[in-house]
Amino acid sequence: MNNKVLTLSIVMAILAVFFVQAYVSSVEEETKKKFGTEVLVVIAKRDVKEMETLNETSFELKLIPKRFLEPASVFFEKKEEDKEVTKSVKSLTGAVAVVPIKKGEQITFNKFTEPSIRTGLAPQITPGRRAVAIAVNETSGVSKLIKPGDRVDLLAVIDPGGGKQNKIAKTILQDVVVLSVGRNVTNNVPRIVEIDSQTGKEKIRSLTEDSNFASVTLEVEPVQAQALALVMASGDSALSLSLRNNDDSERTNLGPTGFADVLGGDMSRGLAGKR
Repeated sequence: MNNKVLTLSIVMAILAVFFVQAYVSSVEEETKKKFGTEVLVVIAKRDVKEMETLNETSFELKLIPKRFLEPASVFFEKKEEDKEVTKSVKSLTGAVAVVPIKKGEQITFNKFTEPSIRTGLAPQITPGRRAVAIAVNETSGVSKLIKPGDRVDLLAVIDPGGGKQNKIAKTILQDVVVLSVGRNVTNNVPRIVEIDSQTGKEKIRSLTEDSNFASVTLEVEPVQAQALALVMASGDSALSLSLRNNDDSERTNLGPTGFADVLGGDMSRGLAGKR
């Protein structure tokens, strides 16, 4: 009796497994008809910041119905990873995210880019204008908070001769565009490859948050480039930047400012008497 019950239980269990498998298969078939076959898609394994270089920790593969693919997704018409898929996924290493990518998002071709010979500074320069670099420091570079695309005025302190009291300050350029700060250019991937002094291996450093730059490149007219070259060649001259609001394009006729203007009439007469 017990053998018959055991046998019946086993048969019922096998039938139950069979029916469950049949049901699952039917659901899978129905799902495939409704959403399409499953494919491997590349998704973000973690949050990726804008302009961050992608590496093997940035993405992974996930099996999803083809209907759920986003436009321009990086995907493979396969259900399992093989050598070809692995090679293709590794080719994404070194690319740079052009927008922030959240964990679980599909990696699409419009979310990353590669450096190109057609990127860089030259394509940004307006025809008829020139790019000129000037040296800056923490003070003259507005605490180095300037970034590509900002608009600035350029002030020069000039010594026309006759001693320190005869120096004048003059705004020589107004509302000029900053094309780059150091090597950070708006239409290029802002990164630099360096050798790690500790490990000897290559490491990639983003230039978007770099404050070690010592120059700023401005877009100027050719005659302004000549004036800048003259001022910079004078060892007694100093240049500094004045940051503007990007919506402020007003240009005013500003005269030079001397010590007499700063100190006022009484002080200027006193200084004149000491000469």
